[in-house]
Amino acid sequence: MAAACEWHPQVAKASVTSLKIQTPLLIQPDRYRLVWGKFCPWATQIAIEIDLLGLDKAISKGEIQSLRRSGLDVDWVFGATDQIKDPVLQTARLSENYRQAQPEFTGRATVPALVDVTTGAVVNNDANFLMDQFATAWRPYFSPQAPELYPTAQAETIQRISKIILHEVNEVPGEILQAKTQAEYEQLAQIFFTRLAEFDQTLAHRSYLLGEQLTQPDIRLFVTLVRFALVYYYQNKLSYKKLTDFPALWAYAKRLYQLPAFKKNTDFAAIQAHFYQINDTPVTSFERVTPFGINVAKWTQV
Repeated sequence: MAAACEWHPQVAKASVTSLKIQTPLLIQPDRYRLVWGKFCPWATQIAIEIDLLGLDKAISKGEIQSLRRSGLDVDWVFGATDQIKDPVLQTARLSENYRQAQPEFTGRATVPALVDVTTGAVVNNDANFLMDQFATAWRPYFSPQAPELYPTAQAETIQRISKIILHEVNEVPGEILQAKTQAEYEQLAQIFFTRLAEFDQTLAHRSYLLGEQLTQPDIRLFVTLVRFALVYYYQNKLSYKKLTDFPALWAYAKRLYQLPAFKKNTDFAAIQAHFYQINDTPVTSFERVTPFGINVAKWTQV
């Protein structure tokens, strides 16, 4: 299930429920603030889309820290201490905004979280809903230069490809971490690499997934490709091939990275820190070291 960036399995002590919020949105500028994390693929795709469409003039963004604070495994913080608050929301921990939506909330605060700045309450944390909502219903607030990410004539195709990416690419790394048998792991890995190979063939003959025009599925695929190269290949044992072993897919990922909205919202250091270092305590165990030889500089080589 595509929900949100929640907690790292290595630090989870117990099963803690997450609150799913799917409140309909008012299409109103300056009403909402997207709380996101640079490490989180679900949140990053929304941040990219907002900037691509020019919606950053209508919807502000606030970042949580990429590292968990020591001893705080089920919450996200905006700064190193509770004295550092989000400048718009004036909260130090994301759970405060969840409790504005549900006062008795004691579960796991997740991102992405869209917060109503007039109340401080999280009003929607459904990543897929927010992606589609911003690409369609917020059209009056697009910039004149905004690409058509969700052309009406291609709506069915976009929905179909997005579901494939969601279930066979985006979700697989997380599902693999829950695999209990060799067969289950191999089945998931096969699904992942089969789909990447098919996309590689597609992109050998076109610039983007649906042709020569950038559309929403490209954003959905890009965020996982980045984390596959930096994290999933190593940590999730998705090691059958590297991203660079798919020539067209690798060239496509680098080409997307050159676009300002993609580059601005892709933080290699934040991704590596979150997935390997995990929290803000000193690294004292092998499982928290960053693999040697990850070369992020090659993303700029077109």
